[in-house]
Amino acid sequence: MTDNISSESGIQSVQRAAAILRCFTRVESELGVMAISEQLKLHKSTVSRLLSTLKQEGFVEQNPENGKYRLGLTLVTLAGVVLDSIDLRQVAHPYLQTLAQETQETVNIVVLDGNECVNIDGVPSPRPIQYIGRIGRRTPMYCTAAGKVLLAYLSPEKQRTILPNTLMRFTEHTLVEHQQVLESLAQVREQRYAIAHEEHQVGVSAIAVPIWDHTQEICAAIAISGPSYRVGADKIHEFLPPLRETALGISTQLGCVS
Repeated sequence: MTDNISSESGIQSVQRAAAILRCFTRVESELGVMAISEQLKLHKSTVSRLLSTLKQEGFVEQNPENGKYRLGLTLVTLAGVVLDSIDLRQVAHPYLQTLAQETQETVNIVVLDGNECVNIDGVPSPRPIQYIGRIGRRTPMYCTAAGKVLLAYLSPEKQRTILPNTLMRFTEHTLVEHQQVLESLAQVREQRYAIAHEEHQVGVSAIAVPIWDHTQEICAAIAISGPSYRVGADKIHEFLPPLRETALGISTQLGCVS
């Protein structure tokens, strides 16, 4: 009987401690005992005791100037463990399926690997005629929409290092002058999206936007691709809002704070 009472009391203490931690928000990042007590309808002595324990474990810390409490660095460490274990493909795939169905075109997730882009996941267009960027496919960075997004957010020094000395011309639309490429990357960074109209493959056009992780750094690009006769200039810009919304959803799931 005593063990059951002790167990129930311990569970209640954990629940109350968790409730205290949830009281802290961006707006109210520091709270006093009285404010927490009123918010949770708990006695001040109970709140004070739990805060003292949370402080010992590093879950909260106390501002010496006003005596109020704020979240501690232990939570940052634990959050980092969780966020580092999040799998991009697992998070993104349902979003890709929805976007491919909405746009009726192929959607891919692309990451940087050395000086190339690599498709790590994708959902093909449900239409009979489609562009398929197979998983594992490698493409140049400077003439693909996803690649230009990934390049655009690198430092100028890194951009110059990663670009080949000689840029291969794949189509008549491929930019092969370094200065032109660098200027186009500056525009991509400013507008936060990239378009590639038959720059790598004749008959294929694409638009891409960045995906951000919990470190607020770009970790991938998401692109919509399709035959140029279906994905013209008007259609590409029609795709931009749902593409950005999808990227935002994935980024949020990865822990990015917008």
